[in-house]
Amino acid sequence: MKSKHNILTLFATSFMSFMQLLDASIVNVAIPSLTKDLHVPMNRAEWIVSVYLIMICMLLLFWGRMADQIGYIKIFQMGTIFFTIGSLICAMSPSLYILLFGRIVQGLGASMSMATNIGIIAMIFPMSQRGRAYGINSIIAQLGNISGPGLGGLVLSVLSWHWIFIINIPIGIIVYIYGRFMFPRENRRVKTVSYDWIGLITYAVAIATFFVSIFMGQDIGFSNRAVILTFIISLVFWIGFFYAEKHIKSPLINFKIFKISRLTLSLISALIVFSIGYYANVIMPFYLTDFRSLSTSLTGLIMMAIPFANVIAAPIAGYFTDKYNAASVSIVNLFIYAIPIIFLMRVSKTDSLIVFTFMLLFLGIGNGGFQNNPMIMGYAPQEYQGIAGSLAALFRNLGMGIGVSMATTSLYYGMSLKAGKQIAYYPTAHPSWFLSGMHFAYLTALVLLIVAIILVYLIHRIDKHNDAMNKKQ
Repeated sequence: MKSKHNILTLFATSFMSFMQLLDASIVNVAIPSLTKDLHVPMNRAEWIVSVYLIMICMLLLFWGRMADQIGYIKIFQMGTIFFTIGSLICAMSPSLYILLFGRIVQGLGASMSMATNIGIIAMIFPMSQRGRAYGINSIIAQLGNISGPGLGGLVLSVLSWHWIFIINIPIGIIVYIYGRFMFPRENRRVKTVSYDWIGLITYAVAIATFFVSIFMGQDIGFSNRAVILTFIISLVFWIGFFYAEKHIKSPLINFKIFKISRLTLSLISALIVFSIGYYANVIMPFYLTDFRSLSTSLTGLIMMAIPFANVIAAPIAGYFTDKYNAASVSIVNLFIYAIPIIFLMRVSKTDSLIVFTFMLLFLGIGNGGFQNNPMIMGYAPQEYQGIAGSLAALFRNLGMGIGVSMATTSLYYGMSLKAGKQIAYYPTAHPSWFLSGMHFAYLTALVLLIVAIILVYLIHRIDKHNDAMNKKQ
């Protein structure tokens, strides 16, 4: 009975992660509908995606540290409530601003649950079963991230965009009720809660102003004084954050962990790969729905190729990781990832949809085969396992947020180059401008991928050197 209870608890926490990561990506496919329904330009509608990810990035480490002091389950349950309430606000939104407020509430709840689900798994599973539990949690969560556009397309083919938020509400209620009665009881860990408030404030402002400067630049131009000033403010707060963390007794992030070179390289490469993965979420709905004039249902079915391939590739890559090592398997899959990216740099309106879908399968294989969690957690010493897990979640969400920014910025820049003027919307009268922007965007994705391959290759070289040293000993 205890074993069955543990499995149900694992699926309850994992499915909440699935829904929260699903909400990070499912909105992308609804952006074309939202721009028309809410009468807002494409670049303003992208804030619906971005504000959610920004909130998660700002608060993830804060709730992780709070949970260490007052308990994982309390924070997780509060997060489930806020996420469900935020979903209700989004579903009932009559305007862009109320929808953005709902997304902020959703992001608050998601940051609380994401920061604590790994801790809950560690509470209920013995060490001998923890690795498999983490693996199941990771697969279910990542399915939410990559299946969003596909599922969104299917929902929008028969229902309005409001339903992509409505579906969260009953699931959130069920998970909360289950947790209320079935999660283990947890005592408060400390009498007095202490926290690095200086670190939190400087970090949160640095993150927020960084993304604001990017999206302001897309709207009014990166040479605008307000954009430059916002970016400078972000830089000042980043410097303040790094200074504060080095001089505070109990910092938000212990920078000593970054002295572990393989772990640092793994985190950066994961951030890059997640950024590249988000290009498809942002660009594909416009390419398929607007440029190729496909229905949202067909768009959803085609984009489901990515999670379908991911589900197959992830466990196979995990098997080879156990047999060889995570860095070697990741390099192979990053080269596979390059094939569809090069194809998308040259894609046209006349390309076969069968070939296009086949290339999306390769995207799913490359993404699913990249072994970011085994690298990050495998290279972290036992005393750093907790913070490594938090950093893995943080870099994953930062990657998604940066991916939105990079994809949209490079897309708009490519369209602007073709048009000879500033473009920050889908050019209905000039679809060739969009195609040029898409080609340019995937050129930047290829550059990022090359950087990721170099980083993982460096990890591979360090692994080989360490293995050789161990054999000599």
